[in-house]
Amino acid sequence: MRQKPSFAEKLSTMEVALVPTDTVLRALGVMERYRVRLLPVLGEAGRMVGLLSREHVMSAWEVDPLLPVSLVMAACGAPRPPEPRLVSW
Repeated sequence: MRQKPSFAEKLSTMEVALVPTDTVLRALGVMERYRVRLLPVLGEAGRMVGLLSREHVMSAWEVDPLLPVSLVMAACGAPRPPEPRLVSW
């Protein structure tokens, strides 16, 4: 029995993506055309730098539809190192 593809596998086969300089207006058009609510934002060398949801788009729409998606996306990055903990004796 074949397992369902993971989220990472789905993203790797996705043909629809944005770049950070795309506008919120373009993002909305892509979302409507492909009937998706979430888009990856790809940076240099095709690495994912963020995710843009329909909620991000709708929030930014009121400010300026020509904003770049880099200002409104949820950024992806290396996980932050854990906070140092103080040890008391």
